[in-house]
Amino acid sequence: MTNPSYDIEKVYKEFVTISNYFDENNVSNLINNTSAPIHNYCHYEDRSDSNKCLDYFEMTSSGVIHLLKDLKKKCNLDDDKLAEYAILWLIYKLNIKEKDKLTDLNKFYTDHIEKNKCYNDKINGDGSTYKDIINKKINLKDININEIFKLEPPFNILYYLYHEISDQNSFCKEYSNYAKTFADQFKNLNNDSNNIEGSSFSQILSTLLNDHNNLINKCPNFQPLPELTPKKKPVEGSAKGVEEISPQTPEVTPSSSSTLNTVIPVLSTFAIPVFLGVAYK
Repeated sequence: MTNPSYDIEKVYKEFVTISNYFDENNVSNLINNTSAPIHNYCHYEDRSDSNKCLDYFEMTSSGVIHLLKDLKKKCNLDDDKLAEYAILWLIYKLNIKEKDKLTDLNKFYTDHIEKNKCYNDKINGDGSTYKDIINKKINLKDININEIFKLEPPFNILYYLYHEISDQNSFCKEYSNYAKTFADQFKNLNNDSNNIEGSSFSQILSTLLNDHNNLINKCPNFQPLPELTPKKKPVEGSAKGVEEISPQTPEVTPSSSSTLNTVIPVLSTFAIPVFLGVAYK
């Protein structure tokens, strides 16, 4: 079991902090909190009214920058790990939105990353820009949204478990079913056609595995998982570059489809309202 050089619980607390800046009513209409610091990163080329996000997608784009900045400052993550966590949080926020659901990541990238001038700023005043950090990890313009969204359900579970984590003896027993669901999902993704050596999909899946294994330190009853077994990198010229998730129809077995359809409603009706701020007010 790999011991990370950073505090995983602190990372997940930052997810909660950023998500608390979003406030939606029961019909998924965004209630804008203009005082939230997330608005500091909504500088769009086509308007002069800066420091104000106008909709959910603008806040999500701004939230990615805020998250990158805070994770770098508070958790001292390297650029690869920053990008992985930012991508996980991004697909989480995009996937849980029910009204006007996004179906094209290229459109989101064009409208809310390329046009948001803050992405051209350097994260520490030197080195990589926010856009560079994301682009070096994954090409959001070309990937199939259904492929990258496969990583959201297991992240959703970890998000919930790290939110609920406690030192009480009852925690491990009470939440063991969530850990079991994560284990089932990981096994399916480990066999996914996108899990290729060196690919962004495989690297992000490895991070999810490490974050799960960190929970086993607190809860030995959580199911140990097999090692990540990515497929060999295709011979050059026989497939698209491994840094892109292949744009193909998702290959979901009947068992994995059942697992995904089971966990999404559970976390949508119970965990997600917690993430959006109910438990923090």
